[in-house]
Amino acid sequence: MANHKKSKEKILGSIFKSPEVRYGFRVFSRKAIDALVIREEGAKYYIICTKSGKKKVAKPEEVIRQLALNRLISEMNYPKNRIDIEVPIKMGSAYASKKADIVVYKEDSKETSYIVIEVKKPNRTDGLEQLHSYMNATGVYYGGWINGNDEVYQLRVEPNIFETIQRLPAVNEDIDDIREPIKKKDLKPIHDLKGKIQELENLVLANAGVSAFDAVFPLVFAKLWDENDKDKEDAMEFRTTTATPQEQYKRLNGLFKRAIREWRGIFDENDRIQLTPEALIPVASALQYDKFFDTELDVIDAAFEYMINPEQKGDKGQYFTPRQVVKMCIKMLNPKPNELALDPACGACGFMIHTLNWVYERYIRTHYRDNLAKRKSDYANSKLYAIDFDPRLVRVAMAMMLIAGDGRSNVHRVNSLDPREWENSPVKFVIKDGMFDVVMTNPPFAGEIKQPEILGGFDLAYKGDHTKNKRVNKLTRDVLFLERCLRFLKPGGRIGIVLPQSNLNNVTAGYVREFMIEKARILAIVGLDVNTFKPFTGTKTSVLFLQKWQNEDSVLEDYPIFMATSERSGKNNSGDYVFKKDKDGQYVDESGTVIDPNKEKKVIDHDLDEIAEGFIEFASEQRLNFWR
Repeated sequence: MANHKKSKEKILGSIFKSPEVRYGFRVFSRKAIDALVIREEGAKYYIICTKSGKKKVAKPEEVIRQLALNRLISEMNYPKNRIDIEVPIKMGSAYASKKADIVVYKEDSKETSYIVIEVKKPNRTDGLEQLHSYMNATGVYYGGWINGNDEVYQLRVEPNIFETIQRLPAVNEDIDDIREPIKKKDLKPIHDLKGKIQELENLVLANAGVSAFDAVFPLVFAKLWDENDKDKEDAMEFRTTTATPQEQYKRLNGLFKRAIREWRGIFDENDRIQLTPEALIPVASALQYDKFFDTELDVIDAAFEYMINPEQKGDKGQYFTPRQVVKMCIKMLNPKPNELALDPACGACGFMIHTLNWVYERYIRTHYRDNLAKRKSDYANSKLYAIDFDPRLVRVAMAMMLIAGDGRSNVHRVNSLDPREWENSPVKFVIKDGMFDVVMTNPPFAGEIKQPEILGGFDLAYKGDHTKNKRVNKLTRDVLFLERCLRFLKPGGRIGIVLPQSNLNNVTAGYVREFMIEKARILAIVGLDVNTFKPFTGTKTSVLFLQKWQNEDSVLEDYPIFMATSERSGKNNSGDYVFKKDKDGQYVDESGTVIDPNKEKKVIDHDLDEIAEGFIEFASEQRLNFWR
């Protein structure tokens, strides 16, 4: 029934319901997949065990186990008589409740356990802790966790210290055979950095005494420097070795210090890697094969968003802006290579990173043939500016700009709303009112500003008129950011700002709307779906687009406004991303063509790009100067 490739993959598609798996198991070779013997009997599928020859129900985990066995035997040359399946593991005086999926022995007599492998059906990532307990109990040096689409191989350096290695040893190999120098050309783009950090939290960081951000971010920074410093044939310094944990800490911390000296302004000179040597080994080894430069920025962005304490962000109403919202704003406002752009509440710098990409793809690449990387860097360093008050977010923003193509020198730590901080900061000589062509931001919503020293500097604290109105006792941050953004703009400059819907329809916010209409033309209002910022908040928001009046003579009394409401945010009620699929549940690209989600990027299912296209048509009809 399953002799033909097509029929076998059809059966596998029935066994594994997930589209991620339907296209094949990316960690296994074609040879291992072809060696599977699967039969259909009645309404069930059965698989013949490579080790025992017995018929087993073809459940997802059993299929993965047979694929792992096929690889051990046919590709790594282990004899069948050195392999057992479903092995009881003694833990102290009793046995573990679950048996080990696969155990490989060092000799034919099976006296010495050599490798333990745990298999899980795809998309289950809870096997590493169980694997470690088996490795400690059996005393093996090598272990593997495989789920079909991902694999993690571990070396037990000491009890409870596990290092990630690139592969397991084949028969008659040892650690020297598998621990080869890592060359830059061998690094792989990261598929799921957030998931990796979640695993490290469970296995290492929970007891490390520092937050995931403080533990991982210095290592990311050191690794970025190492990648930047090496040619493709060079061996990477960011790797684990056979040296003691203390010696490896000294070496990796030295790499971190070099990065600090070369890329000044992100860390202090006295900063150091905060993990203990014993905790550093598993974390560094988990990152050593990853490539941060040229990796999809959204993958890294999602990990940083996860690591920055969501509770602390939530208290301030501060959330990373979904990239589909960022891209819509940039597409509608069309920043150009000669224009200055700013985000005064930048977070991870999403608006500036995607502005950099927009200008690079639309203008730099189409107008020049040589020195593209330098032209991109020069543009970033001369035209893009960003501000945030959170020191951790400033570090993230700088690192993200480094990865995107530089521009870190124009990321500043200061409170955009506080004139006292502004006056005492060097940023006042760099960023000035009336300086920018484009301002885009998603300011923090929650919390009220009550300090008279701050409120006194804003017209909206007097409801727009100092002569008629008494200063209010408090105002929300988002209202003050609206006025601040308008001040940053040149005459004719334009804004895209995410605001709570209440600012646009509550009776009590009428003076805010009057102030806005007096200062700028309303270009567009895009209502965002309530799921857009989930799981962090369900606050109903809109994106407001304005163009500052050139002068009093340019003010229009009556003009059309582009209005749209998003019905597909790209997220579900739980805040998970929703991807484009066809009627059969297959992932598809923008054109509706079926894709392999293990090899191609899944496309978020949202309507914000359609809204942006609608605005561009509107802007062209209205002859708006930035879309003529």
